[in-house]
Amino acid sequence: MLNKKLHLLIATIACFIFASSAVAASPVLPADQVGLSKDLIYFVFPDRYLNGDTSNDKFPGYDPTDTAFFHGGDLKGLTGTCSDGDNGLARIKKLGFTAVWVTPLVVQQKPTPYGAGYHGYWGVDFLDVDPHLGTKADLLAFSECAKKLNLKLILDIVTNHTGDVIQYKDREAFIPSDMSSAKSPAWLNDLSNFHNVGDMNSCWGDGVCMQLGDFYGLDDIATEKPVVYNGWADVYGKWIKDYGLSGFRVDTARHVDDNFFKNWSPQINAAAQSVGINNFTIFGEVWDVNPINLMNYVRRNKIQTVLDFPFQRSAVEFASGYSDATTIENLFSYDDLYTTATSNASNLVTFLGNHDMGRAGKIIESKRINPAAELLPRTLLAHSLMYLTRGIPSVYYGDEVGMTGTGSGSDQLARQDMFPTKVKIWKTEKRIGSNPIGTGNAFDITDTHPIANHLKALAKLRAANPGLANSSMQIRYAKDYLLAISKKDDAESKEYLVAFNNSNKAITATIPTATSKGGWKLLMGKTSVTASAEKVTITVPALSTVVLKANQKIDKTDVKVGKISSELDFLTGYYETKAAITSKDLLKVTFLIKAPGDQSWSSLGTDTNSPYTIFVDPLDFEGKRVELKAEAINSKGAKYELPSAKIFIPAP
Repeated sequence: MLNKKLHLLIATIACFIFASSAVAASPVLPADQVGLSKDLIYFVFPDRYLNGDTSNDKFPGYDPTDTAFFHGGDLKGLTGTCSDGDNGLARIKKLGFTAVWVTPLVVQQKPTPYGAGYHGYWGVDFLDVDPHLGTKADLLAFSECAKKLNLKLILDIVTNHTGDVIQYKDREAFIPSDMSSAKSPAWLNDLSNFHNVGDMNSCWGDGVCMQLGDFYGLDDIATEKPVVYNGWADVYGKWIKDYGLSGFRVDTARHVDDNFFKNWSPQINAAAQSVGINNFTIFGEVWDVNPINLMNYVRRNKIQTVLDFPFQRSAVEFASGYSDATTIENLFSYDDLYTTATSNASNLVTFLGNHDMGRAGKIIESKRINPAAELLPRTLLAHSLMYLTRGIPSVYYGDEVGMTGTGSGSDQLARQDMFPTKVKIWKTEKRIGSNPIGTGNAFDITDTHPIANHLKALAKLRAANPGLANSSMQIRYAKDYLLAISKKDDAESKEYLVAFNNSNKAITATIPTATSKGGWKLLMGKTSVTASAEKVTITVPALSTVVLKANQKIDKTDVKVGKISSELDFLTGYYETKAAITSKDLLKVTFLIKAPGDQSWSSLGTDTNSPYTIFVDPLDFEGKRVELKAEAINSKGAKYELPSAKIFIPAP
């Protein structure tokens, strides 16, 4: 009873602390921008980071010699002393990150002879912290340290399934008698709250097996039921209130019911707002490399934003030299699919590798045979591309010290220890930018590691130049091995020019801009610059990135407007709506719509890159004749309006 009262007191104090601090810390953001939009995320497995408390190594499932079991890392190790020079959160802050995403912390199912839930995705008790990782008090200390260091916390959560408890006999599901109360909260012990139709690859349910079937044997929850989505809102809302979280990464998000996020997310946002967190961010894991498929999870299923698997594929292929600059240009051409009044592609969480597919450097190496000496600069190039284009960059722990992987390098083989490892293959496997780790640890090499120092430099560059941090972006040049983009600092109305060369030879190119006066300042890389009016000729060294900033404001701001056109796009089923606008400037073009009976215009979203396009969802206006218009704003604040156009959107 005393422990229960103590936990209640801790939770009450935590809610008060986080409510008081979050109110002042939550800025007002545009409606189409998520709370993490300017952040840099460090994604980490607590079990593999640092062992701060050896007393919790006694629990079943601990075997630091086997990649499938707990290795001893915990919340105390990840927290550290919260002081400069420490290897916990202070180290992550020093690397330039502003947010930390941790794998699920909930209590896991009992270990099997083949593995344990060190990764966090086999949860059974969703109300408590897994004892291998620590206690609720440890988590509160972790949260308080993050707050002190001005680091946001993102918790990885699972809503699609639980650990494997339910069994089958002749297609009849049952819960073993000794496991009848294995899960918490109690509604998770009710068999009727699960689909019970076998594995998703061979289910016998009436519907889509990807949503109804068990995810690799894990118990699939009926996320369409109110008791489930309301229950999950209560569970995860309490984690926000107790620990001041800034966001959730939702695992296996494409496997839940299509309406789950519509029912659950508003309750989560309300819970966050109740403690003063007004910009809570939810991003889902939807493993699909096709933007046409991915955007519907945002636009129709109402996941706030998602992990950018299409970017991951294109970025590593470009960095490896497997593909050229037009691949990246093509990727970004799909960004208009995500544009609505409440979303855009800059909210996508970008990454180069992860705990499932493998590490960035390993994947880059696998895409194309290159000289061994090129792997490091190509890995640096990939990170530059991620940090300096659109999206919210996330770096997988250990990539900053050149971890790779053995064999396929995926799944368990991509989850190495940062502390001295007892896994034999990890002691001798190849590292990028450093020697095999042997009996050493990742912390001792961080300050001298070229990848870590590159990430620090990129973070510092973004912090000093907000226009480079997920701002308006326009592709200026994409030919063969060279990609060049412009970005704009809205506050200063100054242009940045960023060029990426994935060739092993220097490339010289003349690139159009919107700035014709004052010259350019070199911020990163090595280059020679010749400016002639608004055209800039630069030489980008092999396998490198160059960043320039204009000394004066954008001055090529003329805008020529034409008409709006809208036609059904057969690939998406949406109405592709274009504003015929010509300008060298980086404009903001807002599309608006008025349906019969509307008293005012409603925003369809704002496009910040040419050609200016949005996609109208016919399901929002089926059977209606609607009127469309567009308004453009240039860098001097001048507004231009295109003549409106009317279209009829038939019912399907």
